[in-house]
Amino acid sequence: MRQRPATPDSICRPHPTAARRPLHRDARALAVTALALVTLPAPADAQFGVFDALARRFSDVSFFGSAGGLLPESDELRSGTTTSFGVEVLFEIGSIERTLSASGRQDAEPPADSVVIRWTRMEVIRNADGVDTVYTYEVERRPPPSPPTETVWIFELGVGYGQLAGFDARDRSLDLKGSIRSLPFLSLYGSYEPIGVYGGLRSGFMTTEGLQVFDSEGTVFSGDADSFLAGVVLGYSIEVLGINIFAEGAYTVRDFPSVEWKGGTLPAGIPREMSLSGWNLGGGIQFSVGD
Repeated sequence: MRQRPATPDSICRPHPTAARRPLHRDARALAVTALALVTLPAPADAQFGVFDALARRFSDVSFFGSAGGLLPESDELRSGTTTSFGVEVLFEIGSIERTLSASGRQDAEPPADSVVIRWTRMEVIRNADGVDTVYTYEVERRPPPSPPTETVWIFELGVGYGQLAGFDARDRSLDLKGSIRSLPFLSLYGSYEPIGVYGGLRSGFMTTEGLQVFDSEGTVFSGDADSFLAGVVLGYSIEVLGINIFAEGAYTVRDFPSVEWKGGTLPAGIPREMSLSGWNLGGGIQFSVGD
């Protein structure tokens, strides 16, 4: 994702529950199925190979926070300042390097092979003319050392958790509380190492947490919704005292086409759908955990 080590982040109307299966239940079912497949004995060697390869590519862990706003604001929601925070682990999936000449000149001639002569034994031979001494040597030709290289691009996969809060109903007679959780979200980063700039694409599953609306009479309505997010991120990272500090900006699309409310007859201003798309500026710290 980020400079080495571097790296970042983010309701239709009610209808019968029988006709709607929450996405988190589907995700839970998929997780159980995946666990069952992992625990099958037959491909155990292959499984350990995958886990080992993944562990060897585990490079960094980052903690981040950000603030932003909804853009554009929806007809049913308003926003002062949204805040978000989270954690992300990174796996290096590839890199691009370039070769540098030892002298730093493009026209520098490559170094020649070196020759090492090693004395192995001495033999004394008697003949008619007297005594001769014969020395035996081994000649070893060694190739020149590999030229230095420089990493230009690093590509990383991020797996993280994030939470967003700070939105409210546009109808001021209603008090909307709750947050949006992204668990997990996946990010694909490309970092240009010479200047510490990185960019990325992000997507993942999101769900509401503790979503409630209080009307003017104190009646409480509980809501539930889930959907998927998508976003882009651009940032800059610098290493300070062995710790990477990064700052980034992002725009994330968070649309909930349907919110399921419970609690009785709904007030007129309660949001039937929620659009929490918006921008945010933030930063964080990143620690290298790889070799």
